[in-house]
Amino acid sequence: MITHTWPRASSTRCEHENTFQINPSSQRKTFTLYVTYGYVKGRSKSRRFLSRVLRDKYLSPIPSLPYRFTRREFAFVYFDSGGMHRPVAFRSKKDLDSFVRRKTPLHSYYSTAYYSNPEAPMAEKEWLGADLVFDLDADHIPGSEELNYIEQLKRVKEKCRLLIHDFLINDFDFKKEDMSLYFSGHRGYHIHVRDDEILDLSSQARREIVDYITGTGLDLGVILPRENIKVGEFQDKDITKTAPKLPPKNEGGWRKKTRKLTEELLKRWSLMEKKEVIEEIKEKHGIGTKTATGLYENLYEKGKWKNILKKGVLDIFSEDKRMVNVRSFEKIIKGILSEENVEAIGSQIIGATDEPVTGDTKRLIRLPYSIHGGSFLIVKDIKIDDLNNFEPLDECIPDILSDKAYTIEFDELPEIDEVKIKDRWFKIEKHMEVPEYAAPFLISKFGAKLL
Repeated sequence: MITHTWPRASSTRCEHENTFQINPSSQRKTFTLYVTYGYVKGRSKSRRFLSRVLRDKYLSPIPSLPYRFTRREFAFVYFDSGGMHRPVAFRSKKDLDSFVRRKTPLHSYYSTAYYSNPEAPMAEKEWLGADLVFDLDADHIPGSEELNYIEQLKRVKEKCRLLIHDFLINDFDFKKEDMSLYFSGHRGYHIHVRDDEILDLSSQARREIVDYITGTGLDLGVILPRENIKVGEFQDKDITKTAPKLPPKNEGGWRKKTRKLTEELLKRWSLMEKKEVIEEIKEKHGIGTKTATGLYENLYEKGKWKNILKKGVLDIFSEDKRMVNVRSFEKIIKGILSEENVEAIGSQIIGATDEPVTGDTKRLIRLPYSIHGGSFLIVKDIKIDDLNNFEPLDECIPDILSDKAYTIEFDELPEIDEVKIKDRWFKIEKHMEVPEYAAPFLISKFGAKLL
């Protein structure tokens, strides 16, 4: 095992805000101290309780370690320090198990990158490649600030499922066996792709993957195919014009998604009141009242929306060009591909991927099977096919916790009325008696204290 002690040294500011570089003696390694990581202060009863939970959890060996873990950098944050201890490297699983048993870290991380010398300072590590990692956090989803923690967990799981199946599998053709899925331990999911073809991708190439997934720079003129439509005859010759169509059903990528989103929108509008549809067209797509009314009447009172679904033809509004034309409908299609309208359609993941993580070839990410110090939930692996039924507050509670009763108190009640932990509902009140297995989560996540 390769680890380090903190040397006595002065601190000097580095290029990154809120970071400091420790300048040790010439024979020692370099450390980076991140002052942005918090920890529980004071020797309070709650702090001692959480420390004991960490100790008991790490008495048992970690079930398995990341792929090629001896080529990865590890980093840790402890109760008694606001800094991050890095770089750390391990030569064996036994070394790592011994380390976490002695140190009982509050937060544990490992690098998505592989290095020749993972224990060396960054300039000397010699980068060998990196997993392609997607970090989906509920905090990044539009509208998440209006949701409580439980609602955020549900929303981010929906986005995770879409990312895996609609993009990584369907569009990029990644195989399930090349992907690993983890609950982050707090409010999101990590997806690791370890296909040999992507290990040495540059940061720019990885950002382009994110751009594709988030629909950055979509060009409707490229997405919508054009065809010549006969509009008349002159001297025995056909008069035609070029009109857009929905992409064919057998198309892939964003063409397929555009057709799917458009079909979903038309079907949803068909179930709504006329007034509601017209208001949505006006507000979300910037179309005037007269044109929006004419569009609704053409689509639903004349039944033309079914022709769009059947044939994909958008040039169906030529009977009254004073009120409606094909450009109006193209504007709607452009609108449903834009970020501000994604939530109404529910078929994209814009805002859900953490782009800096995916584009970063040297990123640190949560260590599987470790405890997340902000929630005291386990960073847990999940089979992709089991994601739908996965419940973090049931499956990620440390298994070393008992049913023994504890009394907790909130100085300020969190913005949640009740929470379900391991199949039991708890009503959030000023004073609560809860089993041991529920206490660490309520203390670390919602600020309760142990009495």
